[in-house]
Amino acid sequence: MMQSHTQKAILFCTYCSAVKRKERRLLPAIRRYLSPRIRAVYRESKRKGAGFAILSGQFGLIGPWKKIPHYDHLLKSSEIHALLPRMVGYLERKKYRAVRFYHEPLRHSPRIRAYLKAIAHACRATGIRLTLIEIAHRRR
Repeated sequence: MMQSHTQKAILFCTYCSAVKRKERRLLPAIRRYLSPRIRAVYRESKRKGAGFAILSGQFGLIGPWKKIPHYDHLLKSSEIHALLPRMVGYLERKKYRAVRFYHEPLRHSPRIRAYLKAIAHACRATGIRLTLIEIAHRRR
């Protein structure tokens, strides 16, 4: 079944995860990150026929099948400016018109604040509509 242009113009996105497979070889991002949140957003993007990307503090916006090494890096606000050109380039190449960014509540995950700022800056720079979607927090 062909996807409509309208559906593909929407990007479902979420931020990376500290919990990752530690294998040394390159792995697709969707396999590297061990996060139920990432998997749930990916499944929803597939169900809706939308694009999907992960916002990595190390690599910027990456598709699910982009092969990445193991790394450990939490994005800091001071690093957003340097990451923006890669993020903007990704959004422009893919020709997205809207981004739906899924995140846990800030009160439970204050360390994601830089990721929220980064996606907001990238969307503003490209004129892309951003919708922030707070997802239910899971007790650990």
